[in-house]
Amino acid sequence: MERTSRQIEPSFGQTDGDEQQDAWTRRRLAVMALFTALAAGIVEMAAHLWPFDALADNAGAVSIRLAVYAVVALFIVQFARGREWARLFLIVGLGVVGTASLLVEPVMWLFDGADFDAYFGALDGPGAVILVSRLVHLVAVVVGVAAMLTMRPRKAAGITE
Repeated sequence: MERTSRQIEPSFGQTDGDEQQDAWTRRRLAVMALFTALAAGIVEMAAHLWPFDALADNAGAVSIRLAVYAVVALFIVQFARGREWARLFLIVGLGVVGTASLLVEPVMWLFDGADFDAYFGALDGPGAVILVSRLVHLVAVVVGVAAMLTMRPRKAAGITE
């Protein structure tokens, strides 16, 4: 990769190679975390539909969700290839909008006088899958967005291709 005439001083003894390696490590971490979040979202959707007896009744909603997941996967791939616009879309789309959509239901439940004993007492197989996949989904999004937020955009780092 070529450097522009504007050089960035490495911090704390890092060389330019170390800084680039760190950026690619963060990018890989973000990509893995975001694909983990995507997989957890698909698992949660399937658990909500279990048993699949009424799948035909929900075909429209399932199709829309799968289309959204496909678009998100395309943005993750573009981000993995170094596209800054994809990183910004993922930060806003998943980090803000997506996280809010994951938190609305549990927060409303808490404000409605959550009964933890009743919830965990009635927790069945699909409910446990939903709980675990929602937690994995949230943690993966937080890790992915944090990794993306700590990355310096290529232009700010003086990297051009």
